Amino acid sequence: MSDIDAVAGMYNIVNRESRATADYQLPLDEFIRQLEGRTLPKEVCVVGLEEALSEDDELCERLVSVMRSEMDYLNNQHPLPSIQFAVGGRFQSVGDSFELQVDDEFHALEPIFGRQIKQRRDGWLATPFRV
Repeated sequence: MSDIDAVAGMYNIVNRESRATADYQLPLDEFIRQLEGRTLPKEVCVVGLEEALSEDDELCERLVSVMRSEMDYLNNQHPLPSIQFAVGGRFQSVGDSFELQVDDEFHALEPIFGRQIKQRRDGWLATPFRV
């Protein structure tokens, strides 16, 4: 495995400006297609989440649906995949959860990544595949 900021077996949400990301990068809609088709590589960086959060509720709903339906598949892979979501903006702690601040907009991450989001380091959050 390469030297990226990701924990295998978890969704890793990283600030693309401050964290090492996987070389293989997919737009959000292609990530959804590959996860649904179970053709996802073992190490991937997903881009475009912040745009979907601010502009495309339907794409976000589809993302959550596919992540939930494929969580057992992901958890049963050996080795476990390393999946990053590289985003622009800053993470803001809000109670027990986090928001992504992009410019002057705040986007809750819990509706997509569930309630178990934890900060690993500055600019790096992680949550289990069980969203």
